[in-house]
Amino acid sequence: MATDAPQRSPSPTPIPPTAAAPGPRATALHQLYNDAITHILKTCSYSHFAACFPTPSRAVAGSIKNLYGQFIDKLGEQLRRNFDVLIRDRDAVASLNGLDRLVDEARARRRKAEEAGILDKENTVAPHTLPPQTLYRSHLAPSLVRHSQQIKAEHAAVQAENEEIMARVQQQRKDIAALLSGLEKVVAEVDAKAAALNPGELDELRQETRAVDEGMRMEM
Repeated sequence: MATDAPQRSPSPTPIPPTAAAPGPRATALHQLYNDAITHILKTCSYSHFAACFPTPSRAVAGSIKNLYGQFIDKLGEQLRRNFDVLIRDRDAVASLNGLDRLVDEARARRRKAEEAGILDKENTVAPHTLPPQTLYRSHLAPSLVRHSQQIKAEHAAVQAENEEIMARVQQQRKDIAALLSGLEKVVAEVDAKAAALNPGELDELRQETRAVDEGMRMEM
């Protein structure tokens, strides 16, 4: 007999993976570094290199030029290799690609907001033009609100607990007052009955009490 398969909730949409190929920012970083290396190698001209070896550069100029060419090639290779190792160890390509994706998403949301009339493009203030106080307050506002709500909740819990303790204390005070009042009534009734007895009855009562007390002691 076939049974209906249990319905499952749809899986959440996975986050798109970050592309391994260099994006715009990663490519620009590589280009900037290559341009910087090229500029450094051009600064290290043959004349400066030969000035470090004056005698060989005059005696064997061809060998010094070959040495200079090998030195420049090796230096460029070493600089590029070190940069590639740093980029790989820091996972810079994935991070920069992630930044590109966030910027594209932010631009898309901004464009949709402008098209929907939610965002006023003309009156929008660029974040970098805001004062530092406004920026750090905007960053701290969510955490401050969260902590403020937590403190309010804790304060409300403590206040409720204090009110409960105070109610118990007041009830205990009422119970103690009722007990004292009852004791006072009992004492007053005993005093009244004692006052109503004549001296002879009091003596008989004392003797009976004394006899009962002696009997209890003898039994012990």
